Amino acid sequence: MRGEDILNVLLDVEWVVGSFVADSTGQLLLHQMPPEFGEQELERTTLRLASIVRCAELCELGVEQCAFSLNRYQLAMTRFRGGFLCVMVEAPVNRRALEMATRIAVEALPQLVDSLIAASRPPVEVPPPRRALLEREGEGGPTLESLHTETGLEPLFDPEGDGPLANGPLVNGGVSKGNGADTLDSEDDDTI
Repeated sequence: MRGEDILNVLLDVEWVVGSFVADSTGQLLLHQMPPEFGEQELERTTLRLASIVRCAELCELGVEQCAFSLNRYQLAMTRFRGGFLCVMVEAPVNRRALEMATRIAVEALPQLVDSLIAASRPPVEVPPPRRALLEREGEGGPTLESLHTETGLEPLFDPEGDGPLANGPLVNGGVSKGNGADTLDSEDDDTI
């Protein structure tokens, strides 16, 4: 169900003025309110409601539903996993019809809120595997030297040479140079 469809279910109840949805931190996610209720006012309201809920939880009070009187309107707030739904009504509203419409909306909202939050986050860039970066070297990609500079790791082999780097480890009976050790040749089998 789309957000508009969910909120339209609430508007079908007589004396419902409008409704809005926020995540659990108080960020306004969607609303269907008359033009006299500006988005900035709604954002301030959702932040205040989130603060009220946090204060109640700190006092170990369970807040699943609450109602506020605002001049000629009443604001009914219902929490759900991931956020809360607020419905602004006028006093003559049929409470039973409002409760049923709210249940229908609250059932569909967690999935919608999850998708809205996921869509608002910037995608996480996952770096390609190191091997893929090396394979792109010929295509203008990073060089082996730049990879070692970026990662801070020292290479084990000299890509242009034919053996281990100076001060590198002794590999496959090769030669270790520059570390003060004697040079080993592959012909000296009885040395080690």
